[in-house]
Amino acid sequence: MVVDDAGQDCDATSADEASGPEETSGPDETTGPDETESAGSSDADTLADGLRTLDPAYFGFVMSTGIVSIAFHGLGVEAVALPLAVFTVACYALLVALFGARAVRFPGRVLADLRDSERHWGTLTFVVATNTVGTVLVLFFDRVAPAALLWLTTVVATPVLLYYLFAVEVVGPRKSAVRERVDGAFLLVIVCMQSLAVLGALLTDSLSAYADEVVLLSMSYWGSGFVLYFVVVTVVTYRLLDGAVHPSDWTGPYWITMGAAAITTLAGATLGPRLSSFPAWEPYVEITLGITFLAWAIASWWIPLLLAVDVWAFLTADGDGRPPAWVIAMPWARLAVGRRDSAYSPDAWGRVFPMGMYTACTVNLAGVHTFSPLGIVPAYWGWFALLVWGLTFVGMVRAAGRALAGAAPTATDGAGSQSP
Repeated sequence: MVVDDAGQDCDATSADEASGPEETSGPDETTGPDETESAGSSDADTLADGLRTLDPAYFGFVMSTGIVSIAFHGLGVEAVALPLAVFTVACYALLVALFGARAVRFPGRVLADLRDSERHWGTLTFVVATNTVGTVLVLFFDRVAPAALLWLTTVVATPVLLYYLFAVEVVGPRKSAVRERVDGAFLLVIVCMQSLAVLGALLTDSLSAYADEVVLLSMSYWGSGFVLYFVVVTVVTYRLLDGAVHPSDWTGPYWITMGAAAITTLAGATLGPRLSSFPAWEPYVEITLGITFLAWAIASWWIPLLLAVDVWAFLTADGDGRPPAWVIAMPWARLAVGRRDSAYSPDAWGRVFPMGMYTACTVNLAGVHTFSPLGIVPAYWGWFALLVWGLTFVGMVRAAGRALAGAAPTATDGAGSQSP
């Protein structure tokens, strides 16, 4: 959020010199009301500007918080899972209200975001967040009806959004080369499709009257999403290998190269065992589980590389200077603290969601007897995902605090205002 806290100065000195001492009014009569009105106007302008520039990718915060809660629910740590689940639902409701107000107040800006290739993929986080909240409602609160309503909303919204976004990329204005337009956020296409499969699979247990249709639709999204993953990840990998990569080029959404495979695993591990209840789908149970394990292996392959590049980016973000000791000790601390050193931005949640998703998908895959030895992995990885979630959350709160306070960059702190 770009904040302009420049106030309006009252030229009281010139007025005093022109009118003379006997005509000078007290501060309560002249300058006080003007200053109050200016301050109120400045606050209103700041809030309006914040609403206008609200990043569509902020639903990534709901995605990340929800999947971490789901992961710890699978691990049986309800002391962590339940508060995060409640927080997820509350934050989703708040963001829906804010973006609804933004659509009413600034419809032109919303349309501009949909046309902007640097921002429009972030709109898919709404679909994933909606399905994540639906999953939370089913798993934690057994609220099938609102979860089904959310799922139906995304069933309608997903094809509209996906075809529109691809159409803009194909026939829209080409402002830059492919390698400059595509990054990890492009893989949100896969995550969006697989999130429909995850929630759809869960709803088959309760929507018995429509179970066949729900399974058909869920399997369609799961299968097509897995095939499309190889197409999209090839483009994203080309983006990384074509030319030099600088620390500033490395953003959280590149973790979705792993996260897209992880959510494919979660969808397959959720759908696969349920297919045995449907005679027409029973022959596909073993195939589904085999493909699911392949997706998990792909996700696992990405993790060491992503961790290494993360560390490199955080340690070299200062250019030629030596990074602070606290960054060397915990590179991801840059997401939370520091003035010049802070690496937080809204797309940082693109890192947290895949980490939480890998925990959740491995827990679910280990629940299938054949893959039970995998259960040791999320028991440790889940806590690292929670740590990165906490650091990113602190960074978001600090950025929001600076924005609400109308903080401006100064020569002493070197920090500009930043979007929360």
